Amino acid sequence: MPTCRLCGKTFDTMSELYIHLRSECGKIPRTRKCPPVCGGRYRSIRFMKLHLINEALVDGRHMSYLIST
Repeated sequence: MPTCRLCGKTFDTMSELYIHLRSECGKIPRTRKCPPVCGGRYRSIRFMKLHLINEALVDGRHMSYLIST
């Protein structure tokens, strides 16, 4: 079961997890720098959140930051 590493909530599908990350999870860091993953810097927190969610689809490092194993 996919689990949000940031708040601990579990989901039945990955798509439910992505919806949660986009809209509900208030635990995504309130910084404009991609945490320990790639070091990218963003103009706003919104763009940093979108980066984490979108990059998780293609980059395993971002996925492992968002999802516990």
